[in-house]
Amino acid sequence: MKQLFSSLSDQSKQIENVLLLFKQEQLPWTPESWDGIPGERFSAIEQICHIRDIETDGYHHRIQRILKEHNPTLAPVEGYELAIQRDYKNADLQETIAAFLEARKKTVAMIGEIEDTQWDRPAYFEGYGNITLRSLIHFLCSHDLEHLASLRWLLGKMG
Repeated sequence: MKQLFSSLSDQSKQIENVLLLFKQEQLPWTPESWDGIPGERFSAIEQICHIRDIETDGYHHRIQRILKEHNPTLAPVEGYELAIQRDYKNADLQETIAAFLEARKKTVAMIGEIEDTQWDRPAYFEGYGNITLRSLIHFLCSHDLEHLASLRWLLGKMG
């Protein structure tokens, strides 16, 4: 599990570093065409807001439910709806990065308390099917990588 902790910490730092490559005026930019985007169709500022909210509203909640309930059904988080409700386009980059990094520290602390016997606790995750707690954490790592790729894609589209 050490590698899992390391992945989560490293990926959060990578996300921060890629975001800092964007100039302030580029943060809300969106391309004319989203063809080829490796993830959701969000501007750079919307990407980090989404990542922050998925961490707290999605993964924190899901981890707790798997630990407390027997085979819970986990619903997806509606990212595009949250983007509108929480006005992602007008978020402050530094505040959002700080909130994400704080949320990630909490995630790492939460999974650090998971006992060996709990990793195989089951759940049903809508859109993914039957999973375990271990699977869920791998999906979180995958989600990070998807958004890292999307941020790089946006930088590439900007030229």
